Amino acid sequence: MIKVAIEHTDNYRLESVKKALMECFKDIGYQDSNPFEKLVHPGDKVFIKPNWVASRWRESCPHTDSLYCVITHPNVIEAVADFAAEALKGEGEIIIGDNPSIDADFDELMAYTKIERIKNKYDVPVTIMDLRPLVCDKLKNYGKKDLMVSHKGDPCGSVKINLGRESLLYGIDPSRFRGVFDEREDTVAAHTGETQLYTFSRSLYDADVYISIPKLKTHQKVGATLNLKGLVGSIADKNQLVHWQVGYPEIHGDEYPTKEAYEESKKAKVTHRGAWPGNDTIWRMVADLYKGMLKKERRYFTVIDGIVAGEGQGPFCPTSKNANTLIASDSMLAADCVAVRYMGMDPQKIKYLNYFIGNNEYGIDLDAISVIDNSVMVPDFFSGKSRYLDFYVVEQWKDVKI
Repeated sequence: MIKVAIEHTDNYRLESVKKALMECFKDIGYQDSNPFEKLVHPGDKVFIKPNWVASRWRESCPHTDSLYCVITHPNVIEAVADFAAEALKGEGEIIIGDNPSIDADFDELMAYTKIERIKNKYDVPVTIMDLRPLVCDKLKNYGKKDLMVSHKGDPCGSVKINLGRESLLYGIDPSRFRGVFDEREDTVAAHTGETQLYTFSRSLYDADVYISIPKLKTHQKVGATLNLKGLVGSIADKNQLVHWQVGYPEIHGDEYPTKEAYEESKKAKVTHRGAWPGNDTIWRMVADLYKGMLKKERRYFTVIDGIVAGEGQGPFCPTSKNANTLIASDSMLAADCVAVRYMGMDPQKIKYLNYFIGNNEYGIDLDAISVIDNSVMVPDFFSGKSRYLDFYVVEQWKDVKI
């Protein structure tokens, strides 16, 4: 059985977060003393990846709520780092990093979260990394590759993984593929025939231990963004990430559901390209990223930050939901399935999760997941009709709700 623990706290005080995490560790069978002992070994490189997608609210958002319904709270990161440092016993290193949205201001993010305060807290070195090789310093230039600003990115370089025929994009005509930039040549070249290429940041990919700390949050393109969708932040070359196919279904696109919506978007100031359940492309990319990560053996752990969660117009414009929840497991896939169900959605209606539920090489059986909520085993967690936290989703995603 794969164990997933759900515990609760109503605040982000470091002591409260660590207490809830200790309950999670107990629920999944980790020892009370040095709970990461089996996960993290002295001498390891430990990579901790939060969700740092944004440094502020975008002007197009209809509200400006707590930014911590968008990004991981620093006290959850610090709590996890505390346990990792304890297990390292003075040997090894901790890296905390992400490849945020290309328009995020990393200095602003550091000032807002104050996470750099932990750089000298432990007896092992701590490095905080902005993994982006390109940044957009003016939002009006978003999507224009030639107007991006070069950035140092991952100091250790990158790792190229070609999934070939294993890719869920294999066999699809790539001529309409769209990545981060309007210039689509690189996107098409990365996903043509048996070339199905993803370039991971080496510091993350080569780590002995990968600890993912995503946000509990809805997403307008894939339904929910957690561990697997968060792997977008592991990729150095963002233009390899196919987000949709240009156009509408009648012309073999999935950017918009109709020709009318596609034409109207050309005049709109704010667009929502690919943001509907009929997007049959982006979920394939998410599944590919998970497959790509599994090509290298490493140890995994996840803590999903849902103390303040995000519902509605995620990933950039959600509304805060005081879910008071942390979800932990050593299986990112199992944790994502549990988190989606706990949000009141059917994981089998989230396409990238549904692909892995059942019989395939990377798959998981929902019946093999043991869910412990507040130290109590929850029978029939997935089969019940309860909506649990009952997250609000935007209208086009209403069918994913239980």
